[in-house]
Amino acid sequence: MAQRSLSPLRQRAAFLEGVLQSLVDPVFVLDHEGRYLDVFGANERAQYDSPHYLIGKTLHEVMPKALADGFLADIRGVLDSGEPRSSEYPLSALDCDGNPMDGPEGPQWFIGRIAPLQDDGNGLRAVTWVVVNISERKRLESELHRLANCDDLTGMANRRQFLIWLGEVLSARDAGRPGGSWQVAMLDLDHFKRINDRYGHLVGDELLRHVAGELERQLGEGARAARFGGEEFAVLFENTGLDEAVARLDRLRRRLGESPMKLGSEQIPCDFSAGVCSVGDEDRHAVDLLRRVDSLLYEAKEAGRGRVLQPGWRERRGRAPA
Repeated sequence: MAQRSLSPLRQRAAFLEGVLQSLVDPVFVLDHEGRYLDVFGANERAQYDSPHYLIGKTLHEVMPKALADGFLADIRGVLDSGEPRSSEYPLSALDCDGNPMDGPEGPQWFIGRIAPLQDDGNGLRAVTWVVVNISERKRLESELHRLANCDDLTGMANRRQFLIWLGEVLSARDAGRPGGSWQVAMLDLDHFKRINDRYGHLVGDELLRHVAGELERQLGEGARAARFGGEEFAVLFENTGLDEAVARLDRLRRRLGESPMKLGSEQIPCDFSAGVCSVGDEDRHAVDLLRRVDSLLYEAKEAGRGRVLQPGWRERRGRAPA
């Protein structure tokens, strides 16, 4: 007897099953309790671990509680609102109990697109959770951020990043958020042109890297430093008084004097002039603050270089010792 052919409905179901199983990215079906009812796709081992071990288990059975709580809240939010939502999250194979670990190594970044599943008439409340591995995109975003906000020569933050920091401080102050005392300093290497003229720009570049290293090593916690441009550096001190900021910069000057950069048998000394002042209520924009600091730096240069000046330094200098 001839074999009976499949009905059109069953043919369509088999076709859809084949389509779902062929997907490169995984599609999870989870109910309102966070139980994995089914999974389709995830055929690219370079992007995903084999996911079928999850079927029948709940989020809390395979993931750390905090992670599972967050995912379950997303599921219930979609079911309650009836609206899809997306979220980005990092996840490692080590975070999932029973994972076969046959996919990519290390933490991966994913975007999950969650949508309510149409009621099948039996009262099932479930969602589809489509996952896409976005680790490469995140890596590129991180690299673009680094290129945009880091100085290529020294590896420090650059002018753009420093202005972002200042903007955040001023915004927090304007919003009334407590932030302690902030100080801003501008440093300029003394007689840097002479070094470039005598030894060449490659040696000058090496000296800038030397100073950058000492800046980040010596200024301590709560200080963020950046190369502002040329031989000029900027420092933002958090929860630091003005006198303490001056003292820390003077210690840095002494350190640079005690540890000159070595060039063969020669030692190249380095010193700087600096201005430092507090972030004040009169500073409406970063440019207002930088103008005051830059003025003090100019005064330090005019006063003979190799010094750190703060507002009122002339009065302090003329004050008799106690």
